[in-house]
Amino acid sequence: MLNLQIKWKRQVVKLLSMIVVLAIIAVLLHFLIEFASSNFPVIVPYLNDIYLATDAAIVGIGGYFIIGILKRIINVYLLGKMEASTARTLSFFIDIALYSILILVILAALGVNLTGAAIGGAVGGIAIGLAAQTVLSNVLSGALVTGSKTLKAGDAVLLISWIWGSPIIGETTKVGVLFTEVKTINGNIVKVPNSAFLGNTVFTKLEGENSLVYPLQITVNADVPADKVMEKAKNYIKDELSKQKIPYPEIYFTNKTGGTNVFTVILHFDNLNMLNSLLSVVNNAFDKAYWDTKNEVSKT
Repeated sequence: MLNLQIKWKRQVVKLLSMIVVLAIIAVLLHFLIEFASSNFPVIVPYLNDIYLATDAAIVGIGGYFIIGILKRIINVYLLGKMEASTARTLSFFIDIALYSILILVILAALGVNLTGAAIGGAVGGIAIGLAAQTVLSNVLSGALVTGSKTLKAGDAVLLISWIWGSPIIGETTKVGVLFTEVKTINGNIVKVPNSAFLGNTVFTKLEGENSLVYPLQITVNADVPADKVMEKAKNYIKDELSKQKIPYPEIYFTNKTGGTNVFTVILHFDNLNMLNSLLSVVNNAFDKAYWDTKNEVSKT
């Protein structure tokens, strides 16, 4: 962290020094041009053009070096913390933005009226912006996700969104420029747009203190006592998991809605590949507990 601060301060000092040097050069050149005009009257009619050309040259050359310094500052504080492919793509867009600004500044230094160009460019900019909105949203979202270390390869995640219906449960294999790849517990690879992480998706890391954690909700018809169903389900789950030497889950009766009872089962496991078998054990246990309880109730 200290090294980053030292690098950042050095680059800022270079940037300020460059601006001061450019200002001094501009003043000296203007003085020399004025001195030359007094000795060579032939250049007086072109004096304004010479001033403009000189300013544009100073802006262009100085701007090139300033952009280099700004890019180093951005690399230290932003791009250096990102995944390589995301950093390269974002660096490309930053280059376009910085050099576009430099061109505009050079044109302004040459005395070009940018108002008409800005009006015409605004229309084209809106059209291009709308077309590129999704791509840029994914790129920026990917930059934020990787830059903040919110998500990285190897993370076990749960993604819930109304866009795709069923939750996506799996392990992140790659956080790319536009998409994040997740290998699901069923073995297939799903590519999730990066914008989903900052938009319409509930994103949860399946990380507990000492293990992976997955909250599972079980819904059972409320035509039988909830306490009896939960007691039987606990016993069935305990019997099955003790054989596999898997930690016993936490089970709660969390809600009663209309004609259903809702139970929450907090599963603890070390490997994401274990989740499917755990889900099968829990679902079967509650199903068996429900029907056993229902048969008992019907006999009384």
